[in-house]
Amino acid sequence: MRLRGVALFSFLVAVGSPAHAAFEQQLGPLAGVVGKQMLQGWTAAVQDGWFTLRNAATPGSEQTLYLPVGPAPEQGRVTDVNVVVNSQNPKASIGVALSNPAKKGLCLIEITADKKTILFCLEGQNRRDIATVPNLAKLDGSDRIKVVELPGAARFIVNDKIIGDVTDSSAVGGDIGIMAYDVGTFGIADFSINTDLAPRQGTPAQQGGGLPPRGGGASGGASAPQGTQPPVAAPAPNNSSGSGLAGAGPYPRFGGDTMRIVSVYVGIMRSIFMHEFGHALIGELELPSTGAEEDAVDIYAALQIVEPTMYPSADEDTNTMARDAATYAALQWYYSGKLAEKRGASESSAWQDEHTGDLKRFRNMLCIMYGGNPAVFESVAKHVGLEDRTKARCADEFNKQNRAWRKILAPHTRVGTWSPDGQQPANAPGAPVNVVFEPSKRKIGNLFATALSDAISANIKLLGQTYVLPRPVNVVFKDCDTLNAWYSPREGSITMCYELIENIAVMISDIEMGTVGGEVVAAGGGKAPSQQPQQQPQQQPRQSPPGQGMPPSAIDELKDMGVPATFLLFPSPYKGPTPNQINRAKLITTGDLVGMIKNDSNLLIVDTSGLRDTLPIGYPLADAGSDGSVTDQLQSALDAWLLKKANNNRRAAVVFVGASMNDRSSYNAALRAGSLGWSAYWYRGGVEAWVANGLPTTADMAKKN
Repeated sequence: MRLRGVALFSFLVAVGSPAHAAFEQQLGPLAGVVGKQMLQGWTAAVQDGWFTLRNAATPGSEQTLYLPVGPAPEQGRVTDVNVVVNSQNPKASIGVALSNPAKKGLCLIEITADKKTILFCLEGQNRRDIATVPNLAKLDGSDRIKVVELPGAARFIVNDKIIGDVTDSSAVGGDIGIMAYDVGTFGIADFSINTDLAPRQGTPAQQGGGLPPRGGGASGGASAPQGTQPPVAAPAPNNSSGSGLAGAGPYPRFGGDTMRIVSVYVGIMRSIFMHEFGHALIGELELPSTGAEEDAVDIYAALQIVEPTMYPSADEDTNTMARDAATYAALQWYYSGKLAEKRGASESSAWQDEHTGDLKRFRNMLCIMYGGNPAVFESVAKHVGLEDRTKARCADEFNKQNRAWRKILAPHTRVGTWSPDGQQPANAPGAPVNVVFEPSKRKIGNLFATALSDAISANIKLLGQTYVLPRPVNVVFKDCDTLNAWYSPREGSITMCYELIENIAVMISDIEMGTVGGEVVAAGGGKAPSQQPQQQPQQQPRQSPPGQGMPPSAIDELKDMGVPATFLLFPSPYKGPTPNQINRAKLITTGDLVGMIKNDSNLLIVDTSGLRDTLPIGYPLADAGSDGSVTDQLQSALDAWLLKKANNNRRAAVVFVGASMNDRSSYNAALRAGSLGWSAYWYRGGVEAWVANGLPTTADMAKKN
């Protein structure tokens, strides 16, 4: 997978040569069903840029190519296709159909060989004729059919003329596809299914008038003046949670940072998908696997994930997202393993699982990534404590595994700029990789099905242009009601469950953002009205309680030292400039702290400086500011210590104090406590600012006594 381009999703890497797999250019998402759904007497081919269906000798025969798409998403869906028909039979036709076999419903918009446009629906055995328009079709290769859907409704359009609207039909919300009828030659091109309804060419009127109205039965645009039933805009997605996405469940928004959101979700998705695609390559290409297959495909995934970081583009934002996505692709196993350790998960039956333990999987993936690009992944390796002796072996591990996979795949790889060792010609025929995003009942599922689907689909499909596959590999993203993803050898398919992606995203958010179940929790323990960036400047300084009677601080405790807030713990020796904001905690100044001391008798102050003199009511605990990670063993020890000092009151406010604004240990401690769910505050100025403002220390109090 190589990194090219500067668009937001361009790091979702393109693979291989630009050659199109069979029918992919003309049929798009329908290409993968041709081999499975062709009837006897019909043939398929590509001619003069058209995908052609031919029926030479079977009158009355009907060929359909259907794709399961499910209900339309809230923002709508547009199916668009260029068609042509050539037949001596005036009733021969080609069209777009909505079908729901389970409900015995069908709606068909068709163009006939005598230039009629016909729209009708079947409900069981009952036919409902909606509209017939003569001479609208041109049959010169320019005819276009569009079907615009909302949940429960569809509008049918031919050559920019609204033919009719259908609502509450049993045909809506099932399959969509192409139908050809009778003897003749039928051409199809530019078939697409799109959930991005922003106009691409021309005005909205030229696009077909927008979306069908909800309710009101069926209407025929041919029997009434166009415009008597004005189109309606797509309704705004359900935004009751402030997420802008319809559906149930959490939607971790990682502080509202778009780049980070994309990096996290794409990193999760790529780690899961590349693992399953590795299984698909072994199964479809009958590759040898002399070791545990689960471990082998983990290595394949790691090689694909690290590669974009090794070949950066000219756009730094793209490179940043590529690096971050790669990091999260691996870190999910680290976090999962650490949480299992914290829970004390039993290992009694783990040895029988075909998968290696999560932390070992993380080690293996990180080692490959580190070996391929040590400069990028050094910070991750340091953060998780990857030992020097392990890192020393990683370059060799990367080289050996990269060579092995490339050698094994070479006989099945098309030669190209990014696959010079491919042994297949660039135009070698082969089956495509098809991608379908089903609508979801979950917010995160709809994030993928709407905002991310086009970019992900385009890049996954490129795998079919790199590898010569014997049959289509169909990838489906869907609700599964289980935390899983799998490759099916019998069907040649990969199923990606939205629930698994959601579960991992929530875990990462809870660890890195201090959320609970993926949602921000207010100070009182309830859910905040909406998830706000925890690192935003408005969190500093605290406005309540104020430092009554305090003069302006002798030190600029909010000075920007050019260090960004981080979710990682600063490494030893904890000396250096600090950020002027903090994640998972609140930054306070001397005035704020004085006010808190006056107003909160349960306030707990912890000094991580290691100095002999501290605030009069402060508890010294230098270890609280240690590095490591916020899921390490120190976390549970710190949590227990804080509970003891706070008399088991988890709602007590805890202030962490260091030696000065250049003491990073107090930042670490506040980050640790905030990650544990404590109401954590970071007094950035530390003992130095306290003294500079003329306030007493333990040494001063001792002198008085």
